[in-house]
Amino acid sequence: MGRTASTDGRTRIVVPIHQHHDLLDQCVQLINSEWPRSYTARLWSLKASKDTLPTNFILIEPENTKDQSTNSSVPSKVLAHAKLSPIPADKNATFVESVVVDRQFRGQGLGRVLMREVETHCFQTLKLETIYLSTIDQEGFYTKLGYKLCKAINIFGTKLAINDSTKKIWMKKTFLDWKQEK
Repeated sequence: MGRTASTDGRTRIVVPIHQHHDLLDQCVQLINSEWPRSYTARLWSLKASKDTLPTNFILIEPENTKDQSTNSSVPSKVLAHAKLSPIPADKNATFVESVVVDRQFRGQGLGRVLMREVETHCFQTLKLETIYLSTIDQEGFYTKLGYKLCKAINIFGTKLAINDSTKKIWMKKTFLDWKQEK
């Protein structure tokens, strides 16, 4: 974790939120800007983050980055977030529960950088076999990242029952798919 990304001369890194409690409020605000929910519930979810699952990653512009217009240092800023959740019925997989990039930073490749770090964590660190996700309107983005369509899965219970009632598009990437991309 902590790979540096630069799309406009600024340093950006991906880090777990549980190592940056000072950024919890910014993260809650970012996620709630896309999917409103109570502040307390969102904060509770973020505070559950740990090195295993569930894990919340943030892409940040670190503290002391220079503002090019004023040449002064600015505090860390949360630009994007992704949450990984366990799948009780499949200990060798995870569900990417949410991915969001701050609206003013979309279109700069930050979602791609964040997802690449998430994949590295899942496949290299956690030694998982599969990453699942669902989307309503970002199938093209995930397809470009190598995700393939799959049947909906049960992400809550301990049975591997297929969920046919969803209107979301379900996708997955396996360790072998990821390894072939390298």
